[in-house]
Amino acid sequence: MVIYESMFGDNQEVAQAITAGLTEGGVVAEAVEVGEAPGRLDEDVSLVVVGAPNHAWSIPRPATRQTTADAADGPLVSQGPGVREWLRKAHLPTGVRTAAWDTRGSSPKPVVAMDHASSTIEKRLTKLGGTTLTPAEHFTVVDMKGPLEPGELERAHAWGVTLAGALHPTT
Repeated sequence: MVIYESMFGDNQEVAQAITAGLTEGGVVAEAVEVGEAPGRLDEDVSLVVVGAPNHAWSIPRPATRQTTADAADGPLVSQGPGVREWLRKAHLPTGVRTAAWDTRGSSPKPVVAMDHASSTIEKRLTKLGGTTLTPAEHFTVVDMKGPLEPGELERAHAWGVTLAGALHPTT
């Protein structure tokens, strides 16, 4: 299951590309907006991939979501509770493998270095009993409203294929 929080649609696109890569790699996968994600995942879920944008150097909070909504030209993709809230109530299947990603800007470099949404997601998934399958990935957006930098959707797809291979390595 690929769970995402997305404001302007960039993370939604990344989630769909990761899901397509997982599917290409032989894993049955589904992208789910965090507001639609179940709090208790079925025992047959073997991989949970979670992503969110960086807001003020971490995963979005209600105040940062409101600031984003105020800057939006239309409705946000994720309009309710986000990844932060989902991680507080989620119950993962025993032995589930996990992976995390985030979207972030490319500059200024000192600020980008402080972006920690994906590492926060990784830590919280581990606290819920998940086992990290691969290190977190980061996808770059042009600015707050996007779009993604050229080539990022292809990288997300390739990462999905990589996740599938790591989940079910061939011998």
